[in-house]
Amino acid sequence: MVERVCIFPCGGIKKTEATVARIAAYIVNEDLLPRQTMLLCVPAFLRGVEEDLVMAEDYPTVVIDCHVENCGTNLLYLAGITPAARVFIPEIAAREGLAYGHRRRELEPPAKQLAEAVAREAARAALAMLENPAYVFAKQRIKTETCLAKNDLPTDPFAYVQLSPGLYRPRSMPDFFPEGSEA
Repeated sequence: MVERVCIFPCGGIKKTEATVARIAAYIVNEDLLPRQTMLLCVPAFLRGVEEDLVMAEDYPTVVIDCHVENCGTNLLYLAGITPAARVFIPEIAAREGLAYGHRRRELEPPAKQLAEAVAREAARAALAMLENPAYVFAKQRIKTETCLAKNDLPTDPFAYVQLSPGLYRPRSMPDFFPEGSEA
């Protein structure tokens, strides 16, 4: 049984979408699933801080990608870690009819609503992993020899399977929704 789930938001600072991703991760971790999730910190992960490396290896990770560059997905791919699930903000924004806004420091109301919608989707995936006794997560090992500066990344390194608009799981990872339930 899964004890905790790691939430890994895009760490970009150039785009408002990245702020939406980070705020969504905090909403999951602090409001929706406190003590059941933990946040993976991009700078600490890149630096090799043991706590963050252990999180990614020992617990299923929900990556929150905020644009087509797939920063979170690609960083995990380069480190040799397969996420358990992916939340893709552009599809949730389209589904909810919400915009990213223009301010990164303090999100505008539609962007705050979008962060809440993204958080609900990430929490839904995490909760399914936490509550499904049939879900088995196999620990992974980070590839320490991998170069994190590659420019020739595959478009879809994990062959994502869409579970619902904005929510995916890698084809190689187990389904976390109980059999017969709706994703």
